[in-house]
Amino acid sequence: MKYFNFIVAILLSILYATGKIPPTEGFNLWITSFIIPLALVLNHVLLVISLFLKKKSSVYYVIALLIGSPYLTRTIGIKYLLKPNPPPGNRFSVVSYNMGGYSMRPYHFKNVDSARTALKNWIVEPGGDIRCYQEFVNVSWSDEFNLVKKLNDSGTPFYFSREEASDYEKGTLIISKFPIVSSGDVLASTNGFNRIAYVDLKINDDTVRIVNVHLESMGLRQFRPHRTDGLETVKTQLVNILRKLKIGVFERSKQINQLADFIEASPYPVVCAGDFNDLPYSYNYQALKKIMKNSFEETGRGMGFTYNGGTIKLLRIDNQFFSSELRNVSFATLDSIRLSDHFPLRGEYQFQRSRSHSEEQ
Repeated sequence: MKYFNFIVAILLSILYATGKIPPTEGFNLWITSFIIPLALVLNHVLLVISLFLKKKSSVYYVIALLIGSPYLTRTIGIKYLLKPNPPPGNRFSVVSYNMGGYSMRPYHFKNVDSARTALKNWIVEPGGDIRCYQEFVNVSWSDEFNLVKKLNDSGTPFYFSREEASDYEKGTLIISKFPIVSSGDVLASTNGFNRIAYVDLKINDDTVRIVNVHLESMGLRQFRPHRTDGLETVKTQLVNILRKLKIGVFERSKQINQLADFIEASPYPVVCAGDFNDLPYSYNYQALKKIMKNSFEETGRGMGFTYNGGTIKLLRIDNQFFSSELRNVSFATLDSIRLSDHFPLRGEYQFQRSRSHSEEQ
């Protein structure tokens, strides 16, 4: 076709542009974030082919890539190459980790109990100045796995946002080596499982707000096709997955709006960490990027995939964001830690300028 390259480039450009439009029911724009990564791959492939064939129309694909360029830095961590060495000064680290419901799935372990013990030890052993856990479960009747009691007994500052007390208390947990000035919940979903909590921490003469996020699930765990499944069974699973993905997108949009309002109203610099259950191409991700920077984009390396589940592994759905009063010194996805269906994240930060208590008043 004479105008093939031009038409495809136009379609790719429109797709990149629609990623900035809030998801709507009418045009099914909620699915855009799942198509954009495929479009980027197609864009690069077609550009290489057209350059190889020495087509003048290659310029169309270059223009399309320029329009989609913001998505590239969200896909591959390369900005660290241009970053100057951070200035000396006090730093604090934030570790965030979705614990997979504390069900201690064995994954690389043959014995479930050994996996439970390994993950429990990973929680209680200091691995960062501030630790944000999602899908944390406290087993109140167990001497070994009643970690809230252990934290209380040791005098460790922490805040546990959870469902109503039961033998298995599920929620988000924030542990800190710094004193907690205040704490509370931003929101809890109707299922009581997905929630957002925060703590304000005193670090020397500064105060920082840490927000621990676990947004509505993508529903990926439901899709587990087996060789024995017939075509109709797989088709039914896919339809259910699409339905759950759609529900999740709109539910997370509501949660992101509440989260953004809360962050903008904060009197302190903010680090927002956790499981956002959204791809970096989504409108929800972009909405948060309008008010904060993303740590992976600033100092991360490589692809930074954070999902370690049994379905699609090539996903970055866990993040750390930070406000402009802070500097992100380093960031890493700890993909050697395979105790859950997610990988832990570790970011290091420092204050851009001193904010004394008197200034905050």
